Amino acid sequence: MKMPNNGWKSIDWAVVQKKIFKWQQEIYLASKNGDKCLVRHLQHQLLNSLEAKLLAIRKVTQDNTGKTTVGIDGVKKFPPSQRLALVEQLKFPTKAKPLRRVWITKPGTNEKRPLGIPTIKDRCLQTLLKIALEPEWEAKFEPNSYGFRPGRNTHDAIKAIYDATVKGSKYVFDADIAKCFDRINHDYLLDKIGLKGKLRKQIQYWLKSGVLDAGTFSVTEQGTPQGGIILPLLANIALHGLENYLKKWISDKPVKSRTGVLLKPGRRAKSIHVIRYADDFVILHNDKQIVLQAQEEVKRFLKPIGLELSETKCRFTHTLDLQKCDTEAEGFDGTVGFNFLGFTIKQFKTRHRSAKATTGQPLGYKTLVYPSKKAINKYQEKLHDLVLKQGKQLDQKALIKKLNAVIRGWASYFGVSFGNTTGHLGKQDFLLYLKIRRWAKRITGKSSSGTKFWSRLGSRKWVFKSVKSIRSTKRRDYFTSTH
Repeated sequence: MKMPNNGWKSIDWAVVQKKIFKWQQEIYLASKNGDKCLVRHLQHQLLNSLEAKLLAIRKVTQDNTGKTTVGIDGVKKFPPSQRLALVEQLKFPTKAKPLRRVWITKPGTNEKRPLGIPTIKDRCLQTLLKIALEPEWEAKFEPNSYGFRPGRNTHDAIKAIYDATVKGSKYVFDADIAKCFDRINHDYLLDKIGLKGKLRKQIQYWLKSGVLDAGTFSVTEQGTPQGGIILPLLANIALHGLENYLKKWISDKPVKSRTGVLLKPGRRAKSIHVIRYADDFVILHNDKQIVLQAQEEVKRFLKPIGLELSETKCRFTHTLDLQKCDTEAEGFDGTVGFNFLGFTIKQFKTRHRSAKATTGQPLGYKTLVYPSKKAINKYQEKLHDLVLKQGKQLDQKALIKKLNAVIRGWASYFGVSFGNTTGHLGKQDFLLYLKIRRWAKRITGKSSSGTKFWSRLGSRKWVFKSVKSIRSTKRRDYFTSTH
């Protein structure tokens, strides 16, 4: 492909994306077959191609929602007239500029976590390298790793946990890595990536670029600062291997089935489940001693990476019930079930619609996945702020518009759970109604006058609806809960 003569808008993006996708497929297959030489050859071809550079620039300056985020150079955006000129500047290695430090509040807490914002040029270079590096590692990554990967999301991780527990109860090690992105050992990471020469040097530049926080420069001797485009991929590479490490470890242990039969090594590896989303992961097994010992094995795996488990966020539990021998000294806090990615996973005893074991026999309990208490409280706080605080300055039409956006996000995320069955989602609709009724009374001054904001819509008799047919919908209007 030649440089377009008629400017940025004349580029045929369908042709560009098709060619890059073909290159990425070839890299993926070569990596899957273990042909490292072919992988490197294809990656260098891709990195030197005009198509990859154009696509990298488009992703950063046009498609990305954070395209106007400013780095330390103060450049807010690249208009189309300047984007083609940036192509010639995308070369490896290029000395990286320091990151601009931004502090954001962690959801549900008063803590703040740091983000490092690279310059637009550095973001384009990171995107370019990610285009070539990602397919190689997608062919290697473990099946139960879900964070920051194309085509995978939090719902896939929750589904993997559900599948691991639906046929039998499990002991759980709910783990969290302390300050994962801030402590990764640079030398370990660079060696694990396996790149040499210019590309290794380029990644080293990004890792050690330093941070500028309110005019104060600080070096970055470890960690992958959050905010860069390629850094989540690098963090995934650093943590890659945990699942296989534990499966290999358990293959040498005398593991028994639920019936007491000693399992063969191949089946032992399948008996343990390790589901990871970024730096959060859970380990599940029906044998308590295996789960307890797995904690020490995880520590051994993390040590050369420069990481440690968070002592305050790690806990042991069981999906169904705890025994008297499951003591606090071992790490059990007495609470059954666990939270992961905003969901609670817990089993309940029942004689009706019981789950069945692999033999077809009823288990006497059922696995349920529903929104966690923390997620619900956060949602209600958001609605309270929107309806009863911001709503003071909003008319009905503006309030409905804002409400629908929040409800739509809640419904799309938690609608895939058993929240309808457990009543969690229906309760949120009722609590929202109470907030809106209070808003209506405040606007009119009387409870009876507030009813004018509701009217009939089809078969529904009580819909929060404006005269211009803009209505606030319940979460069931956006999503029908299925699992």
